[in-house]
Amino acid sequence: MLRGFVKPLGIVLGGMLCINLCVFAAETDTKKSAPPEKKTKAAPKTEASEPKKEEIAASKQEDNSKKVLAMVNGENISQQDVDQILNKYANQIDSAQIPAVTKQILEGLINEKLITQFIRDNKIEATKDEVEAEVKKVREEIKSDPSTSGQTLEQVLGTHGSNIEEYKKTLALNISVERYLSKDLEDQKIKAYYDKNKFVYDDTEVKASHILVDTRKMKTEDELAKAKEKINKAKAEVDAGKDFAEVAKQYSDCPSKEKGGDLGFFKRKGQMVEPFADAAFALKVGEISTPVKTNFGYHIIKVTEVKKGKDINFADIKPNVKQDMMQEKGMLLIKQLREKAKIDIKI
Repeated sequence: MLRGFVKPLGIVLGGMLCINLCVFAAETDTKKSAPPEKKTKAAPKTEASEPKKEEIAASKQEDNSKKVLAMVNGENISQQDVDQILNKYANQIDSAQIPAVTKQILEGLINEKLITQFIRDNKIEATKDEVEAEVKKVREEIKSDPSTSGQTLEQVLGTHGSNIEEYKKTLALNISVERYLSKDLEDQKIKAYYDKNKFVYDDTEVKASHILVDTRKMKTEDELAKAKEKINKAKAEVDAGKDFAEVAKQYSDCPSKEKGGDLGFFKRKGQMVEPFADAAFALKVGEISTPVKTNFGYHIIKVTEVKKGKDINFADIKPNVKQDMMQEKGMLLIKQLREKAKIDIKI
């Protein structure tokens, strides 16, 4: 219902955290060195002169919030920016997950900072009137929705740990990004994209097996070279006629090797990492891929069965197709911005 609330940059950052990010990172104050204290005779400690533990903890927390975690083209992202998001999900994660989640949030904030800078530098920001028009629409949606009728937008935002000013900033960025990404997406281009990727929308599924050489813990070029040599050897044996399942049991690092590499059925989007799904759906039944690289390692994929999808009307699915095209454009933009940007991560 609240467009842009749960996924403020969803069309751009498909793999990004589905959280409400604050658009503008708080600037960090430069810490000034305190002058050396004069040596004086220590006064006897009293309960009144000794700082309370609570005051010390609060002071440390305030200092920590100012810590700069990353700089993006000279602009700061602070601990406070990360904590603002992390605190919304404090009850959903345990302490052991905090470091990994913190890094994930920081990556999202870096991407958002880059997008914000791009919008600002190209002078394509949404106007105040455009933002207010969207806010008005959302207020009307809240009134007409039985689950939120009787509540104000501010109250609904509050239940999600947000506020109206933060929401307006998010909306402004959304409007700007959507307008930029939707340029040149005429109906003819959308239809052509749909025809090329029809199986994404009709729920076609493929059943595949794979052989994986896991490279996630490899750090040296020598280790990676040996991994590539191993997957090529496995491929050579399959090409020579050896049973795929037997080769999987011998070479694969995936638990699926016990089933001959069988992964079962999966759809084009949302279940497998993109390079893997892209390669699998390009194969016919019985065909075997060349080695495919993903963030897990090197794969050889064999498609064993295809379940054809349902018939669909392009007109019904057109908005989804356009959004997917915008997402692809957005991810490419992020990639290009990151390649050109000066990013200094300090954790």
